[in-house]
Amino acid sequence: MIRQAAIEQLPVEHPDYPRIGITISQLSGPASSPDADWKNVVTVASGDFDWDKPSTWTGAIDRCPCGTGTCAKMAVLHAKGELPLNQDFRHQGILGNVFTGRLIEETEVGARKAVIPTISGTSWIYGINTYVLDNDDPFTEGFCVQDIWA
Repeated sequence: MIRQAAIEQLPVEHPDYPRIGITISQLSGPASSPDADWKNVVTVASGDFDWDKPSTWTGAIDRCPCGTGTCAKMAVLHAKGELPLNQDFRHQGILGNVFTGRLIEETEVGARKAVIPTISGTSWIYGINTYVLDNDDPFTEGFCVQDIWA
């Protein structure tokens, strides 16, 4: 629901990939630990959404502070003048673990101001997959569908 509400209210466009739009959402606020600067949770939609059908209000929560989300949060704070370059930013996830990020350089993406982040932290493998190719499969080399991640 959060992602859909954001899509409806906030025009977002990547300068190089204008069709990407909003794909996940992050809720953040004050950290509950002195070892962090902010606390967050990242939500990911798990299918098409319809306000009128509660059965479509599904999704998942990222258990870590989210590396991509941490980089995005640092960029927003920097744009607001609240996070200078070369200062550690400690981002706490919903379970209390912390990623540490740092903005190391200003740059541009298209005609927009941007920053280059670094990030460190610990994550764990929670799954291993095995892919098998069937000799009768006509698509063993894959197929193309528009990729939302560019």
